[in-house]
Amino acid sequence: PPVNWKKRLGPFGVLLAALAKYKTLALVLLTKGKYLISIALFLGLYWGLYGWWFAVGITGSVLLHEMGHYLMVRRFGFAAELPMFIPGLGAYVKWNGPNVDPSVRAQISLAGPLFGFLSGLIAYGIFLSTGHMVWLAIAQFAGWLNLLNLIPVLIFDGASAMTALGAQGRLAVLLVSVILFFVLSEYLFLFIALATAYRLYRRDFPAEPKQGIAYYFVALIVANGFLSWFALNQARTLLPH
Repeated sequence: PPVNWKKRLGPFGVLLAALAKYKTLALVLLTKGKYLISIALFLGLYWGLYGWWFAVGITGSVLLHEMGHYLMVRRFGFAAELPMFIPGLGAYVKWNGPNVDPSVRAQISLAGPLFGFLSGLIAYGIFLSTGHMVWLAIAQFAGWLNLLNLIPVLIFDGASAMTALGAQGRLAVLLVSVILFFVLSEYLFLFIALATAYRLYRRDFPAEPKQGIAYYFVALIVANGFLSWFALNQARTLLPH
């Protein structure tokens, strides 16, 4: 008689039989397991702290930011892994590319704050449609977080992006950041300005500066900064004092 492996192996046999039956699910768990678990842990942390909808919104915003990096890496033909989430800190995309041109690296880096800004616009659109304040908070947080990522030092996206900027481009980033600091009273602009001044002092300019990247950088500073400022001020207006 045929061997009944489910009976012989007990619970392990049942599990193997289930995986054999649902091959697609098994394949997803085996190949995307770390990615899915990291998202679940990230989502669970913010769910416990701030509630379900805020957790969903923030996780979606960070995911869209990271997918900006991922899609741009793939667009340039490099190998990339799906985003890995670190609960309480953020997420990252692991990718490999030999001898990457500074302008290419800058485009990959800035794609994150661009997609992150779009996530903030989506959250604001949901707020306009539903009137739920949590989505206004998500829009504000998305703008603020992506502005933070544009600081051009350490592990932030702005650090890699600035490698493609010459002295003129960096000076433009510095001046715009200083002006926005005084206009909007947001200290992240001051941090961007100070870090940019440091990068000017270091003089680590590329052989062929890309002025277009400088415009892109400045546009993202302005867009994310105004999104954060606008959403925060609208929340202050709507909430009782």
